[in-house]
Amino acid sequence: MSAFTEYFVNNRENSEERAAMIIHSCPELLERIQQVGFLPLLESGVRGYSAESLMDEDCRFTQFDDGSWEWPLWQWKGDAVREGDCVYGKFFAGKAGFVSREWWPDLYNWRRSQSTKFDECSVEGIILATLQENCSMITRELRAACGFVGPNMRSKFDGYITRLEMSCHIVTEVRQYCTYAAI
Repeated sequence: MSAFTEYFVNNRENSEERAAMIIHSCPELLERIQQVGFLPLLESGVRGYSAESLMDEDCRFTQFDDGSWEWPLWQWKGDAVREGDCVYGKFFAGKAGFVSREWWPDLYNWRRSQSTKFDECSVEGIILATLQENCSMITRELRAACGFVGPNMRSKFDGYITRLEMSCHIVTEVRQYCTYAAI
């Protein structure tokens, strides 16, 4: 077990330390991101190591009788990216999460050193070129600009976006809608 994993396993088992890590608000989410450097949004390979698992019971996902729902973490995610010192994207085995700005250069450099350069004629190359021309784009506009229209194209496009996020070529920006920016 890595020291990183061991830290969270031990903290999960120590109830005092665990209670100190519980998230009740967006500022506390930002604090945890800065504290640990890397924080998946939802459960990942390390049980108990995610923003979702650190949420206070009162802040968990709630579905109401009328079908509406409330999930503070989903709302805080956007605030964290806009106001916090972190980036957000699919960085954890294709799953979304946060990386502190302190740790971002290390992840970025390592991931870029491990990934191949995308050919400009590849789908990934076309997506990157489109983003570079437009600075950032709303997902549906980017999908249309890259020709991903019609049935079953959304999931295919999402696969390419995930590969670009995992290799740290793009990040998610949260404004009114989810947008992507090339870096």
